[in-house]
Amino acid sequence: MNRINNIDSMQYLDISHKRYEDIRSRGEYTADATLIAEYYRRVGVLLQFMSKESVSIFTSMSKIINNEIENLDYDNMYTICPNLEGINLSVFKIICFNYFQWCTLLDVGDPIAIKFHDIYEPIIKLFERGGGQISIHHHELIGGFGAFTRTISASRGDKKELDISDQALKQEIKEVEHAEAYLKEYKLDSSATNNCVRCRNRLVIQEKESYGNRWYKIKCETKTCYDQNFS
Repeated sequence: MNRINNIDSMQYLDISHKRYEDIRSRGEYTADATLIAEYYRRVGVLLQFMSKESVSIFTSMSKIINNEIENLDYDNMYTICPNLEGINLSVFKIICFNYFQWCTLLDVGDPIAIKFHDIYEPIIKLFERGGGQISIHHHELIGGFGAFTRTISASRGDKKELDISDQALKQEIKEVEHAEAYLKEYKLDSSATNNCVRCRNRLVIQEKESYGNRWYKIKCETKTCYDQNFS
C-alpha cells in the first residue's frame, strides 16, 4: 500500500478534462500500452490457472481466488491513502482498491496470491509513471494509447511476456521519439532517410489516406522489428 501512498496525486488533478496530447507524449503512451498489455497477460495466466474464461477490468483478482476474503471498506481507502481522494478517475481508484485487497491476501499468505504475487505490478507501475488517464467508453478501456477491451480474456495468457523494466520502457519512448523526428523530416523532404535505433537497418515510411486523414506507417526493413502507425 506504500506504493499507492507514494503516487504523486498532483499529476492527476483535473486530468480528466485535459486532452491526451497535453499530458503525455506519444512515446510515453506507447510505454503505457505495453504496461496495460502485460497486465492483461498476467490476468490471463491467472484465469487459465483458475479455469475461468474472462473477467471485467473492474474485477478484483482477490475475489477470483478467494471469495471469502475479508471485505475492505471502499471509503476507508481514503483513510489509508488520502492522496487518492482528489483524483477523479474511477478506473484508477477501483484498480487501486482491488490492489489493496490483493495485498491483504499476500499478507495472510494465500498460496495462490503468492504464486501470482506480481499480477498488479504492470498496472500499478502505470499509475506511478503518470499514465492513469484511462476510462471506459463503449465497453473499451481507452486512453492516449488507444483502446483495450473492457473484458480480459484467458487467452491473453498465451501472449508473449513483455519487458516492463524501466530500461525497456525508456527504450520504447526513445524509439517513438526517433520515429517522430524522422517523420517530421520526411514531411519536409520525402527523400530523407533514417535508420532504426534497434538494429540500425533502414526505416521505411509508408503513406495511407483514410476518411480524409493521412496516416504514416514507419517500419524497419528487419522483419519483426520496429513497426508503428502515425497519424
